Amino acid sequence: MALPPLAPDVLPSMEHNGVTITVLNHHGFSRPDRGPAPASRIIYGATDAANNERHWRSSLHEIEQLINRNFAASGI
Repeated sequence: MALPPLAPDVLPSMEHNGVTITVLNHHGFSRPDRGPAPASRIIYGATDAANNERHWRSSLHEIEQLINRNFAASGI
């Protein structure tokens, strides 16, 4: 049976164009009782002040681009 997930580590926040970027070290949603644990990953989040919606991206560059577009979809 899988073990409960570890809580994400909250790393120091950053700022880009006046928007605070939250940085998390996410350990995955479950841990196996045997074998290797899944690799953790860093994720970046920012909140759109217009509608109070949180957006998450897998790289700092992606979240900075989203902030530069005022949280609009990329169109890709």
